[in-house]
Amino acid sequence: MPLIAFLLLLLCYLVTGYGILFLFRIQLKPAYTVTLSLLLGLAVASFLPFLLQLLYIGITPFSVFGSLALAAVAFGGPVLYHIRKQGFAAFRQSLPRPSLQVRPYEIPFFVIIGFLIFVSVWRAWYLPPTSRDALSGPEAIAQVAISEHTLVNSFFGIDLWTTNNQFKSPFLISLQVIYKLAGFPFGQIWLSILFVSITVFIYHALRERLHPLLAGLLLLLFIMTPEMYAYTFMILYDYSNMIFFFLSLYFLFAWTGTGAANQFFFSGVLMGIATYIRSETLALALLFLPLILLVQRKRKMPVQQILVAIGLFLLPSFLGYYLPSQLYINHYLPVHYDIGGLVNNDLTSFRPLFQRYGDIFNRLLTGEIAIHLWGYIFYLTAILFLAEAIVLRRFNREARNWLYAIVVLYIGLGALGWLLPMMNLNETTKRAMFKMLPLVLFYLANNELLIRFSQTISRWENTPGKWGLAAAPASPNSGKPAPAPTRSVLTKSGKKTVTPVASRRKKK
Repeated sequence: MPLIAFLLLLLCYLVTGYGILFLFRIQLKPAYTVTLSLLLGLAVASFLPFLLQLLYIGITPFSVFGSLALAAVAFGGPVLYHIRKQGFAAFRQSLPRPSLQVRPYEIPFFVIIGFLIFVSVWRAWYLPPTSRDALSGPEAIAQVAISEHTLVNSFFGIDLWTTNNQFKSPFLISLQVIYKLAGFPFGQIWLSILFVSITVFIYHALRERLHPLLAGLLLLLFIMTPEMYAYTFMILYDYSNMIFFFLSLYFLFAWTGTGAANQFFFSGVLMGIATYIRSETLALALLFLPLILLVQRKRKMPVQQILVAIGLFLLPSFLGYYLPSQLYINHYLPVHYDIGGLVNNDLTSFRPLFQRYGDIFNRLLTGEIAIHLWGYIFYLTAILFLAEAIVLRRFNREARNWLYAIVVLYIGLGALGWLLPMMNLNETTKRAMFKMLPLVLFYLANNELLIRFSQTISRWENTPGKWGLAAAPASPNSGKPAPAPTRSVLTKSGKKTVTPVASRRKKK
């Protein structure tokens, strides 16, 4: 029964998420489409029990799974109407076809990554939530909600003055409720959907920029980050927040190159989801306004159009902040949480600000502790950044975008730690650093030195001869070697014919 429920939930996510992609006219390759659809569908699902609570509807299996079905119908309906109007055959032809060809040297990467995914999925399914932040907040609230049929339940009658986890986003609570009702006593198996989907998405994105050997190595470096890997099976907010924050920037930076409005507004929706998961993401979203304004001014957009576009881009983030952090806490929960009282009272002293920046660099980005947390990914990034700056003395547009995002995140996390002292370095800021990992990964994917090295590997691979990986260049769309080189020859009758070079040599 739980397996059937899990598959039906996947189907709901797929239909709902694809409907959102269809709404924004986002057309991508199949791997991107499937993984994005699952991620978007899961994000919508995380909002539905919260929405039921806002509407004072009881949290029951009928209401929860009924709302999931309604969401699938609402978002999938336009797709079905389009298919019926266009015809299934024409719709099928309009879809991109899978074109991934697995090469032998990719198999070891797949085996290792598959093993890491297996361990993560098994732990998410078999072991209960154990983190203090989950047990003192979302996990306990979800468990009580199932028996009391409301998110605002008796859990809030417990004296929890030592923690604020009960006031965090309903994102985790809603998903835990869904999967506990589906027959999974520990919930949290939804984390595996996030983990597998973003892994597949990132690998295909890396593979478009780099040779599969380098793409596989970078993906392994990313997945095997010690601290972050633990959160692929341990429920907290930061890993999910990282995924949607990265996806938002991915489409925002795509917009800087294409100028497609649908990518821009879709990026805003993804940023809104990231803000819904962690409210402080709103501040980070505002820090990307200079880049947006610069691109818009270069395109000579009218001021009124710029203001409307920025307003629509930020609207999902403002909603993602207001609904759980202001409306829900102040008007639904029996215990209120004064967020304004957490702000630093001495904003005229900048010494703690610079101290925080120094601590982030010395303790979270470099040093022995940083190696235990992240491995060597930041050191590799620093080396290749310096090499590109010294040797080439320029960065391509994509690399500049990801470097801008890295700087913005560093500045933003330091400022947030200064403004909100309870965002301590060793817990909150450390987990917020998850968001930097995909940023440095995609800077590496756009590092010109790595791109040139990737092109060198591809040329060597396709060079016929003793040392090449291919005996002859492959013909397009076939697995056979290309035909032997030919030469045009004048015959006795005066007509030209084409004969293989090798056969002429034999005749001689």
